[in-house]
Amino acid sequence: MIDIRRIIAFALAGILLILSPYLLSGIPGFLVILAAAILWYKKSELWLCITLGLVGLLGLVGIIPIFILCASILIVATTELIFSLMKGKTLEYALSFTGALFIAAFVMEYLGSYPWLSVVVGTTVAVLIHSIIGTEKKAFAIELAGVAGVMFILNLLAYQAAFPLVVTAAVVAFGFSYLAYRLKTADIPGLFSAALVGIILIVFAGISWFLIMLAFFVLGAMATRYQMDYKKSLQVEEAKGGVRGYINVFANGLVSMIAAIGWGVTQHPVFIATYVGSVSTACADTIAGEIGVCSGKPLLITTLQPVPEGTNGGISVLGEFAGLLGAFLISACAFLLNAADISIFAAAVVGGFIGTNLDSLIGELFENKKVFGNAGTNFLATLGGGIITALLWIIITHL
Repeated sequence: MIDIRRIIAFALAGILLILSPYLLSGIPGFLVILAAAILWYKKSELWLCITLGLVGLLGLVGIIPIFILCASILIVATTELIFSLMKGKTLEYALSFTGALFIAAFVMEYLGSYPWLSVVVGTTVAVLIHSIIGTEKKAFAIELAGVAGVMFILNLLAYQAAFPLVVTAAVVAFGFSYLAYRLKTADIPGLFSAALVGIILIVFAGISWFLIMLAFFVLGAMATRYQMDYKKSLQVEEAKGGVRGYINVFANGLVSMIAAIGWGVTQHPVFIATYVGSVSTACADTIAGEIGVCSGKPLLITTLQPVPEGTNGGISVLGEFAGLLGAFLISACAFLLNAADISIFAAAVVGGFIGTNLDSLIGELFENKKVFGNAGTNFLATLGGGIITALLWIIITHL
């Protein structure tokens, strides 16, 4: 049975779009607030009422433009409506994405505003969030907050991305992400999160930055499959057979996305160093962990006492050499693609190697004590590796 609320939401969002060019500034936002108040009175979903109210308020006071107000609501309404109609069929993700993208394109044409990057990223975020939380009661509210939020941030950046570049980025990023899904190295949320990272990298920094990240995922996948049977016998193999989800993608790729945006907006080479250093760290850590675990009893990084295989904070001679190799390979890839010069190459090799040991240290001091999980450790390590590489690059270039 089709959820009538989704149809009503889509119809109301469409009416708001049609009327918006003929209304005084702020009135569309007021109408969204009014709709939220009515839903509250009807005892509808609390979080949806709050989210609609906040988005409407931002539109009322002019913080977000009418385009984001209409487009974000219609993207989410379209996505949820198509998912509701498809009822779990195989093509629901592709149809939801293309359907929402088509509706957003109509919004652009109708309002005479063409921020293609915001539309593609917003649509990707909508489907990504749905793939994570499914039909949970708060789904519509969370999707709306996510889509409106990323579109607002991109609007603040005022970064001009031409239509051909955005289309190319989407095709390339989704193409490789789909291949990863078919090869069972990524699940559905992993597919959309990897595509999102890829789009940001290509649009803000270029295809070479995407290829560097792709090299990391390929090397990581190869390392994960290294002596898999032996790892299974020790029960230290990667969860789900090495299939990457959205948490893994963002834990290793969030710093890289921020660096790419920084480079695109400022063109300052310190962001190149940060990017290569963060990816170098992620690759070094993955390879060190996957290969080092097969070298016998590791030593705890803080005490150098033997610990069981797979212990957070465990290091080995083989793992250290493997980590150094991973940092070297990513840094060399960046250099060969002309994304980094020799100074950044040298800084990233050292920074990535330090970063993987920083990962071990954080794992022992915090993850083992349940302060946060593996994703938090990976994020802090890639952040640390990126910052260390940037500092080393500054030192090298000022010698």
